[in-house]
Amino acid sequence: MYYGVGTTALVALCLSGILWLAALNWLVTHTHTRLTTAWLVGLASLVVLQSLEYLYHANDLHYRWPFFLKLVDPLVILMPFCLYGYIQALSGKNIIASKLDLLKHFSPAIVVALLDVSYWSLPSEEKIEMMASVIYENETLWRSYAPFGNVYLAIIATLGLFYWWYQRRLGYPNRKGKLNQWIDQLQMVQLAVAVLLFIRILLSEVFGWYFSAVFFMAPVSAYLVYLFLSNSHIPQTVRKAAPRRIKEEEEALQNSPSEERLFNEELDANDIRWHYFDRLKSLIEDGAYQENDISLTVLSQRAELSTHQASEAINYCAQCNFYEWINSFRVEAAKDALKNTTEPVGKICYDVGFNSKSTFNTAFRKQVGCTPSQYRKQV
Repeated sequence: MYYGVGTTALVALCLSGILWLAALNWLVTHTHTRLTTAWLVGLASLVVLQSLEYLYHANDLHYRWPFFLKLVDPLVILMPFCLYGYIQALSGKNIIASKLDLLKHFSPAIVVALLDVSYWSLPSEEKIEMMASVIYENETLWRSYAPFGNVYLAIIATLGLFYWWYQRRLGYPNRKGKLNQWIDQLQMVQLAVAVLLFIRILLSEVFGWYFSAVFFMAPVSAYLVYLFLSNSHIPQTVRKAAPRRIKEEEEALQNSPSEERLFNEELDANDIRWHYFDRLKSLIEDGAYQENDISLTVLSQRAELSTHQASEAINYCAQCNFYEWINSFRVEAAKDALKNTTEPVGKICYDVGFNSKSTFNTAFRKQVGCTPSQYRKQV
């Protein structure tokens, strides 16, 4: 038994199991959109399968149950695809909506499965002999029955690098702020995994250092669990009254102009909120926050939304109420003015949209941690 590999695989299994259970709970309880959580459940399931395979070999269980040898290979190489699918789902896109797209993205798994058929068809004794020779001696002894070792890792790394590049090329123009930062973090995970696998391949080919990729998978699993469970926006808790409101909004959109209807065909309830939020934020960024008499009602009318739609979008996407949200823009503008101009604090207060110095000081201290005057002295 390989205790180091087995222990690390057990850690990876526990971590991926936590993510899988959390994602499954989000899917069942409608805590987040079904499309995004479905992709997340798929990704976590594949990491669980890979962890189980490492445990399977580390405990020499292939001697007892040779049937499972290389059985999960075609599935595991879909991990980069699942992460890409999740990122696309955050933008309201279902990348396997058509049969052609489904075939295109699943083609690497189909190819690996076809290449594995020759190995799967071997008698159990030969399967065990071949696997034992590479586990206990050297993976270069593997006969070319199916992708193994560096070849198998290179397929996963190449797919990860491709999906990372393709997502960067597509971009995500319909999303702003926190969601963009969230996607950037996931993109970094995709790139890091691909680079780590290529490093492992290089070390084994050049220096003959063969070590299990599970030593990469465990920390990556830990980071993924940390990202998903610590991020305050992913997922959101849906209020009990939300389904009814969502239904009303969807019915209203069906009778709205054609552009709105076409947009809604691709989006679910949470994406509708993000669409509303983008409208509101665009108005704020254009300078609406500087208006001393701006209100939720006025802003929602300019965005051609109801007050309820605007309020719910802000609460969901910005994680705060209207005044906290708009004051955050005002404070940022005040910080810039305090740093780059010599205007009096009182004038800056009104220029950025506040109605009183006391409100300005309270909001500034809450966001920055000091008063405007103290901030100016610090910078």
